[in-house]
Amino acid sequence: MKLNHIALHVQNLETSKQFYSNVLGLETVFEHPIKGKEFEKVTGIKGFDVTFAVLTDNTSSVNIELVEFKKGFDEKASAFNHIAFAVKDVDELYEKLIKKGISTISEPVTLTYPHDKICGKRFFYFHDPDKNIIEVFNDREGLYSGKGS
Repeated sequence: MKLNHIALHVQNLETSKQFYSNVLGLETVFEHPIKGKEFEKVTGIKGFDVTFAVLTDNTSSVNIELVEFKKGFDEKASAFNHIAFAVKDVDELYEKLIKKGISTISEPVTLTYPHDKICGKRFFYFHDPDKNIIEVFNDREGLYSGKGS
């Protein structure tokens, strides 16, 4: 397992992208709107409808995802902030967590989303003891937030 990205809920995607670019020197490498039943299921957020951008410094294997919810910045949506780990076998880790009595937000879901950089992503979310969200997904070449590791 390796750390892959940290997702932050932002009020205004363009303002935040400019901040991370101008102040921290990060580059936007992917930006796309995402919504639909698969995202609702895996996040547990009804009406999931966001635009997100992936930013990198091109030297780190950890990226930042900036996520703007279409319905605005509210407390429920801000619960989408999370850290994410790429793993070789999502289902194997899911089974290990279940056997340890750790509940998940959903079982693993595979995206059939119509964009080649996210289609096929298999992932799920669960909480740490303080209710912080952890995402686990399949590590594969070409995934939007990966560097092909």
